[in-house]
Amino acid sequence: MCRGWYRILAADARAQDLRRFVARHGSVTPKARRALWLESCRLSPCNMVDAGLRDAYADAARRGQEGEWCEAIDTDVPRTPSVLLAGIERTTLASVLRAVAFRRPDVGYCQGMDYVAAIVLRGLREGGDSAEDAPPRAFAMLACLLARDGMLRGLYTPGFPEVRRRSYALSTLLAATRPELSAHLERIGACVEVAAFAPWLQTAFGYHAGEAWPYELVARAWDVFLVERHWKVFARLALYVVIVLPDGGPLEEVMPLMQRLEHVKLGADADADASRFVLERALDLKVTRAMLDALGDEFESLTAPAAPASPPPTPSSPPPPRRVSKPPLHAIPAAPQYSVPPRSNSPPRTDGAPARRDVRRPSRARVSGPPSPPPFTDL
Repeated sequence: MCRGWYRILAADARAQDLRRFVARHGSVTPKARRALWLESCRLSPCNMVDAGLRDAYADAARRGQEGEWCEAIDTDVPRTPSVLLAGIERTTLASVLRAVAFRRPDVGYCQGMDYVAAIVLRGLREGGDSAEDAPPRAFAMLACLLARDGMLRGLYTPGFPEVRRRSYALSTLLAATRPELSAHLERIGACVEVAAFAPWLQTAFGYHAGEAWPYELVARAWDVFLVERHWKVFARLALYVVIVLPDGGPLEEVMPLMQRLEHVKLGADADADASRFVLERALDLKVTRAMLDALGDEFESLTAPAAPASPPPTPSSPPPPRRVSKPPLHAIPAAPQYSVPPRSNSPPRTDGAPARRDVRRPSRARVSGPPSPPPFTDL
């Protein structure tokens, strides 16, 4: 990468596509890598460390010496590969781990976090941070990655939910990509999830640094991981390492290959071109974010506890019949009254002539509506 590009990549938020292209296919210098990593964790890549961050780290490291995680940290730090430290004092690594465990007490410390902290410390030191500035920045980066929405949180929480979820996704993709190899590994009893996927994921691919591949390959994978903010680069790299295994062979031959990776062994002295070649071959695999999320949801549905059976519905009794009360007498409207013309009072005639017609005009009372029956007399 030419001089000055790291400033553009770190400062310009619109250069996400350019950052992604450079992380995948470019030649990232240590100084540009430091800026990329810090900017991906929303930290300032300026040369001076904020005094508040320095004080927060010192306080967390001091108070973290009294935690229950101190014994595990003191056990794992001496076993951290020297190739990841590259001159960094192990006491500095232990101090950063204690500070992070105190800052994230819901996560604490878990085996494998020493690899991740060593990768971050070396990347910052090679990028130009001094021995006093690198630990506070590494503390801030790890606290960000282990936050509630951090990309590494589920790898170290109790029960390792994200390790199991991602291992299941990789095993399913292996069965779809190399079904004969997957069937052979299952037939000979080689559990690829425990022997390969789990340690690779839990150490962010620092497990074989210096033995099977150089630190440069791990750092380049971290470039893509932090820029894309998703673990699919680790999924592609793990899948590529497994699918190039030989098809046959007994368990005694297959397990050393998966554990020491002699079939893809580059060595600690491999140059940057070899690391770029392996990473580009891994990135060519068709593994998308949607595929990994869908397989993770499938794992959650398979391992979710069964919901308790709901009791059968009890037959409900029919509602009681509705009682209709008779309205009171005063509520019944009275029937309209009609005026009937009076009958004629003239006596009938005996001479055979028709009776005289009463020509009196009836009353002009108007009636609204049809005639109604006579009013009720009894209810």
